[in-house]
This record gives sequence, C-alpha cells and structure tokens, in this order.
Amino acid sequence: MIIVLMGIQGCGKGTQAKLLSKHYSWQHINLGGMFRKAIANKSKIGKEIKHYIDAGKLVADEIVYETIENTLGKKKKGFLFDGFPRTLAQAHYLVENHVVNKVIYLDLDDDTARARMGARRVCSNCNKDYNILSKPPKVEGKCDVCQHDLIRRTDDYLEGINKRIHLFHEQTKPLYDFFKQRDLLFVVDANQEIEVINKQIMEAIDLIEE
Repeated sequence: MIIVLMGIQGCGKGTQAKLLSKHYSWQHINLGGMFRKAIANKSKIGKEIKHYIDAGKLVADEIVYETIENTLGKKKKGFLFDGFPRTLAQAHYLVENHVVNKVIYLDLDDDTARARMGARRVCSNCNKDYNILSKPPKVEGKCDVCQHDLIRRTDDYLEGINKRIHLFHEQTKPLYDFFKQRDLLFVVDANQEIEVINKQIMEAIDLIEE
C-alpha cells in the first residue's frame, strides 16, 4: 500500500502521517526530515541538499529518487509519502515505478498556511517540533523534553515561507490535476480539527482495503 499526503506547507501532512503510520503500522517517509538529518550529519549528500535548500530551490530529482528507493528497500506492508512527489517529473517517476493506491490532498488557503508555518518552532538540541498556535511547549520558549531553547528554522521566517508558498503553487499544485485524472485524488479540508481530518482520511483508505 502506498499513500501520498499532499498539500501546501502547514496543512498538517506530518501530523496526519504520524497518526496513520501508527494506526496501520506503515512507514512514514518524511522527505524533509530525512534531508534535515543528512544536513545535520554533514554528509556529502547533506551538503548538496543544504545548498539547494539555502538557495530556496527544490532538491535535485536524482537525490530525491535515490533517497526514496533506499527507504523503500525496507520491508513494510505500507508506505506514507510526506513531501514527495513535489513536481510533475517526480509524480511521473512515482506512478511509473510503484503502485500508488491513493493521494490525499489536504486543502488549505495561503494565509492560514503562512500563519501556521510562522508559528513553528524546533528544539535547538533534540529537534522536537512545536507550534505555538496548535502544539505549544509547557514552558514558553523551552523544549518539554530537554529544556533547551526553541528556535525557528531558517525557512520558517516570512521570506522563506513566501518562497515555499510560491514554489508550491508553481511546481506542486499541478500534481492535483495529474492525480485527479488518474482517479487517485481524495480532497480533505485541512481547516478542520485534526481528529476529523484523520477520520475522513482513514475512511478513504479503508475503502481501498475492502
């Protein structure tokens, strides 16, 4: 089973992927998280990835495909893609090389996405994620786990946010029609409560398995 979670940054893909992967015992493939780990490890590929991200560009397809295939090599009964595909070329690659069962599109307007991204924080030590609007820390500015300072990622400031929104509309939004034409698309209103969104997604997935 391969499920793709798609939508503008801040729409809740990561949150839903974690809930779904736990429920179905599927592997959550968070491309952004994998890239950040490679950057933190200062590996050769991590330095290449950092170069693209610092320039506000999407990571080169060959790096993306290599990362995906290495991850899919592990035995799991299902995979949840979060942050892939992001371009039509990547979408073509995915459907030509793997069987995609459903694409969940979390629909969110730009202003709400901008507000959610601007509220994101991450621990400077253990990288635990927070959101001061929806998932604040117990003590303002401090991590619940290790008590280190919370910071913003460089791409979560307004300039970086606007770049990512622009890239989404330019390169990722066309995937909506691509998957709709293949009868794979299921649209969910991402302005609803997390539990409501999760229930709607699971109902769509359960219909596939029947």
